Amino acid sequence: MPQQNYPITITTTDSVYTVNSPEDVPYLPDSVQKIIKDFTATDSTAYVKEEPAYVTPAYEVSPAFITGALLLLIIIILKAKAALRQIDAERIAAEKAEANETYIPHCLIYKGAEIEFSKAEVHSVCTKYNPFYNKLNAHQQDEFIRRLGEFIYRKNFYIMSSKGYREMPVLIAAAAIQISFGLADFLFPHFSRIIIHPEEYIAYDPLRILVGNVQGRSISISWKHFLDDYLNPTDGKNVGLHEMAHALQVQHIFQQQDFESEFKKDYENYDRIDDEILLAERHTGTTLFDENALSNANEFWATCIELFFEKPQQLQQQYPHLYSSIGTVLNQDTAAM
Repeated sequence: MPQQNYPITITTTDSVYTVNSPEDVPYLPDSVQKIIKDFTATDSTAYVKEEPAYVTPAYEVSPAFITGALLLLIIIILKAKAALRQIDAERIAAEKAEANETYIPHCLIYKGAEIEFSKAEVHSVCTKYNPFYNKLNAHQQDEFIRRLGEFIYRKNFYIMSSKGYREMPVLIAAAAIQISFGLADFLFPHFSRIIIHPEEYIAYDPLRILVGNVQGRSISISWKHFLDDYLNPTDGKNVGLHEMAHALQVQHIFQQQDFESEFKKDYENYDRIDDEILLAERHTGTTLFDENALSNANEFWATCIELFFEKPQQLQQQYPHLYSSIGTVLNQDTAAM
């Protein structure tokens, strides 16, 4: 029962009573005693309506969610560490390769800085095998030979055979100079090694048979396919130009991501055009681009370069905007040669 605080005052219709202590109650009229009894018997809290307190809603996180989040975080950390280890391994391998160029076993090594070719010798080889060179005037041929010499000087050539030919460095360098002849930068400085296989070869990561590829700081080419393609200069197939196109892409786009060069701006314009044509070719089934070219944007670019030099009129007629955008990237107009 609740306790009362005294004194208390009770007012009726005809009187006012003051009660100073419980001892005074028996002396009061019965009607007043009843009022006091009823009042003290009632819990005052009964007249107070309890309202629920406002509680800020809380989001409960289940143990399963916490466990899953922790596992995801661990996986991300492990993958990041693995990626960093891979980057470090590639960097160390590249540094070792640069320090010791004899790391490739069972091959002949021609160090570009130690190879000497006369102007007449280069002119003779290019005249015999490179149709693009034969379309140049005398002044342009001199510039072509000068550039070719600088390119060879800065590369090392690995011939994966017991037999090599002096034409090998000249002609493969000529493919690089051909594709970059309209550009100020023609040395492909990212690449220090040219690997020449006598014919198609096996690559192990992933396992596949190749006639050419670009990987790391190396450009690899099958000599047999290289020569065959230059001896048939109008079929739209040229492994030398194909791989140099990939190398050019790596050099100017992937290795200079933060550098807004003129080449990169022109390439971005080409890239906007080639997306539409790549999609159209996949649906129309025309024969200008093969299945490999349509497999991804990088292969499409390399095939475009082959067609630009070997089927320029057909490429220009069928896709004039594409031809024009490639010509802008390379600063060349092969259809007019």
